[in-house]
Amino acid sequence: MFIPAGILIGLGAGLLIGHPASGVLVGLGLGFIGTALARAKAPVPAEPGTDNTDGPDNYCRKSSPVLFALLGIFMICLGIGIVWMPVGFWPVVAAAFLILFGVWILYRGFRTAEP
Repeated sequence: MFIPAGILIGLGAGLLIGHPASGVLVGLGLGFIGTALARAKAPVPAEPGTDNTDGPDNYCRKSSPVLFALLGIFMICLGIGIVWMPVGFWPVVAAAFLILFGVWILYRGFRTAEP
């Protein structure tokens, strides 16, 4: 719920200041940080008699809140940098980061998959 809320709030703020794309990125970053904080404080539900090691919910529980926080910080820096930095620099940095992030997600998926 933090990520869509952050995107909408960021879009609204970005429209007010004349930079909607940057506002969305900053809002997205704040949503990721909110998700990281909520995940760090939320206890893992334990159901007696069941093994919680399978399923897509467990993959989300295994992922570190630090990853979400770092992704959020990057998005905030990217959103602010689009407004203040040279035009040609940030698209290259953003593309490289997103490519590496996608490769990392694939690596984690294949590493934890059972044959």
